[in-house]
Amino acid sequence: MDIDINRLATLAKLQLTDEEKAMLESQLPSIIEYIGKLAEVDTSSVDPKAYLTNAVNVLREDVVTSTVDERDAVVAAFPKQVGGAMEVPGVFAS
Repeated sequence: MDIDINRLATLAKLQLTDEEKAMLESQLPSIIEYIGKLAEVDTSSVDPKAYLTNAVNVLREDVVTSTVDERDAVVAAFPKQVGGAMEVPGVFAS
């Protein structure tokens, strides 16, 4: 089995060292062959819905539990505040 490790790494957006490429080049064919053996497993007696549940709606209703006083106490306890809100470090560089 001939596998282009460089193309595979590019498609997977992986940056591999030469050592990692060499290791994958030797191991990947046997991994793929082993995975191919799964196609030989007889699953005809397995119900395709065996792992589904009867849960319809596992979400809960949104219920407001905080009061303005609690919010103000949390903001007041925060190290940096601006205009009655908490100031946190920026995520994106300027």
